[in-house]
Amino acid sequence: MSTKNDLLAKVQETIEEQSAKLEQLKEKALDESSDALDDIKESISTLEPKLEEAKAKAMEIADAADDKWDDLKDSIEEGWDEVSAQLEDGWDNLTDKVKNLFS
Repeated sequence: MSTKNDLLAKVQETIEEQSAKLEQLKEKALDESSDALDDIKESISTLEPKLEEAKAKAMEIADAADDKWDDLKDSIEEGWDEVSAQLEDGWDNLTDKVKNLFS
């Protein structure tokens, strides 16, 4: 059973990792010029809202009153798992496009 702080730490770590990856990719994309970059830019634009959704979920966790945590824990964890999976899918899609660009 995870505590609110455990889940919040996990969520924030994932958000920080994904944000850093996205920033690195944006910097690489600026140095390239190709039609394939359009695909990458499109993927970045679909990934950014998912990252914002993850940040919103983190705020929801942080704002959950400690005495209500037990009631909210399952739905929040389930919601986070869904958001996290969407981020991973988006990132995998983006990684494939980048690999294709540089291969």
